[in-house]
Amino acid sequence: MANQILVDPFPGGIDISSVSETICGSIALCGSAVSTGEPLNWQNLVTGVGYNEVNRKGDGAHGTGNALVTTLATSAGVITATASNNFIVGQLVTFVNCTTTLGLLLNGLTFAVVSASSSQFTFTSSLTGAGTGETGMAINANSQIFPLQGANAILTGTVSALSASAGIVTVTATNTLLPGAQVVITSSTTGIGATISGKTLTVLESTGTAFTVTSAATGATGTGTFSAVNPPQPYSVKFWSELASGYVYQYSRTTGVLYVLTGAAAQSALTALSAGAYPSGVLNDLIRYEAKFAKA
Repeated sequence: MANQILVDPFPGGIDISSVSETICGSIALCGSAVSTGEPLNWQNLVTGVGYNEVNRKGDGAHGTGNALVTTLATSAGVITATASNNFIVGQLVTFVNCTTTLGLLLNGLTFAVVSASSSQFTFTSSLTGAGTGETGMAINANSQIFPLQGANAILTGTVSALSASAGIVTVTATNTLLPGAQVVITSSTTGIGATISGKTLTVLESTGTAFTVTSAATGATGTGTFSAVNPPQPYSVKFWSELASGYVYQYSRTTGVLYVLTGAAAQSALTALSAGAYPSGVLNDLIRYEAKFAKA
């Protein structure tokens, strides 16, 4: 999951009253990270606007620096990131929520842009690894992070199996976790279980019977228990296309997933698009939101 929830720069991004906190901004969809729907982590908030959005600081420029990275490639100490962007040479960007072998090494690191076009940018680094199928984000290094503080209960459960593939660990366990939940797995088994045991991990997506986390762990399956805390959820939220794209965006507070809906036959429900097959009208859309959270 690499969806980046962006908060409008001051003023207007956050409005705090005595009982609630209203957050406004836009969202950059990663696409293809899941089969249907986009898991949203409401603790994953940074200031900024989409590369195709008018800068809301009022200076008329487009974007303040964020880009969805789809491929990372290395050559002679230079990494090329394929991404629609409006970065400029010398701009500092930080990588977040990357999932490929190379992307996992880049997470949390800041680099200066060496060259940039509308479809890719480069930076220097000696890091290497596979980067095809990346769904991470490069964001302006000056972005401000807005962690939401929830007062949710601790959730526990039994882990019956673990499996690893391409930097993602699937945890088989009956659960009610939401995207962004902070989870600690306790396991005495070898392989995957021994590698991740005792570490705090972030839930990428979840069903009632399993959830996934990012980890480079490999090896045999394992068992154990988990303890987790769900992130805050808005009590009221709406999404819309500011470009009037014709696509409809609906969020489920039960699952923490945003669905992209398109037309269906007359008097029939709209159809949820497959995340791996989003048309350009969705990936290049300007998706705005307004979310209200109860103050803890």
